[in-house]
Amino acid sequence: MNTLVEFEAAQLEQLLDSDPLAARMFMENMQIPLDVQDSILAEAGKLRRRDRTALARVIEQHGMSELSDKISR
Repeated sequence: MNTLVEFEAAQLEQLLDSDPLAARMFMENMQIPLDVQDSILAEAGKLRRRDRTALARVIEQHGMSELSDKISR
């Protein structure tokens, strides 16, 4: 998992807990399409334990990371 995804997950974790609208706006600023935002939020809502690592996995599954993990290797 790359640093960008970890940052996105940390921000999303905080925003989902405090202000869901701000979470949407954050994803909009990341230029995530609305249908993908819906999928990410749906999967985040299904998580038993919504933490940074779990959110990062969800983000990675939706392919929104612009940096490949292979770059850091």
